[in-house]
Amino acid sequence: MSPNLETSFWTRMGLQEQDHDVCVRAIEEVYTTCRVEEFKDQGYCSFTFLVTPSSSSMVTLIVQIRPRQHGLEPEITGEAQSVYGSLAPRVKKLHVSLPGRLSAFEMELLLGVPYSRVKSRIVMFGREGWEKRVRLVESFASFIARAWPTCYTPTALDRTVRADSPIFEDSSWLAPCAGAVGANIVPKLWKLARDLPDETLRRRAQDTLQKLRNLVSYPLALNHGDLIPTNILVDEETWEITGLVDWAEAEVLPFGTCLYGLEYLLGSIKYSSSRHTSIPTFDYDDGADELRRVFWNVMVKENPEMKDRIEEVRVMRDLGVLLWSGYAWDEGKIDRVVNEVDDVEEVACLRAFLGVEC
Repeated sequence: MSPNLETSFWTRMGLQEQDHDVCVRAIEEVYTTCRVEEFKDQGYCSFTFLVTPSSSSMVTLIVQIRPRQHGLEPEITGEAQSVYGSLAPRVKKLHVSLPGRLSAFEMELLLGVPYSRVKSRIVMFGREGWEKRVRLVESFASFIARAWPTCYTPTALDRTVRADSPIFEDSSWLAPCAGAVGANIVPKLWKLARDLPDETLRRRAQDTLQKLRNLVSYPLALNHGDLIPTNILVDEETWEITGLVDWAEAEVLPFGTCLYGLEYLLGSIKYSSSRHTSIPTFDYDDGADELRRVFWNVMVKENPEMKDRIEEVRVMRDLGVLLWSGYAWDEGKIDRVVNEVDDVEEVACLRAFLGVEC
């Protein structure tokens, strides 16, 4: 789970605050006729500028400054555009000299505002609120469903497997998943089954691992790696999804691995204060069960052939929940299993997400 923004990007990345001005000058030298200013919505692993042209006939752009470990791979961003169309931005790496092994990426400015912003200020209930929530979930289902026709189901190892990829014979269909998460799915599940903080969660991880290993084949697709409300853009009036940003963590994974993102559209973390401490829970909004049914109905309606494999898709949904909330962010290391002392929100999400009927 991604952390909050308690410190500046420059501090988080081990840079100096004056590096901000160096980057501004470098970007201004590329876009000499444009106004370069700090973008209002910032992420954890990047610093974003809005580049506004002097002529109305030119396109407004976004330029992101990113450290090498959180860069955007052209193969991934290109595939995202191919699969998800206008919901993913076109991305181009800029050839500029920046401090601290930083890189700059130009991308089109997608329409919409982060869902996190509208959810917090618009009344969720009543007829208008319900219609917005339905439109949000329907458009999320359509976004996910776009990947199904482009999925491929390898029957043999159709690409070179990394030498350090722990792929086992009983899960060889996972071999094309060669990213940081995909190459380690089986051992990551093993670790969760051993180290999660209670028996119920450990058993769920073990069950998911067993179901995964029982599969002979399953469709793979490019999954967005950070489907949280700040990365989901929506139309401010209708709540229809207009775009998805931050594809740095995207990988080829089993189709449906990113379905944990649906849960963030159906509820949120709440803190209940007791006498001695404040304990978080993930609370679902009214109507969440009905909206979940809307989601699955749209998925199957758009891809009728998915109906025969819907239980397998639900297994991959659980896989994504476990991999997403079961490991702490730890500045991008993502190799420590969460615990109930340091990772209370992640554990709350795990229990809630795995406790609902899909």
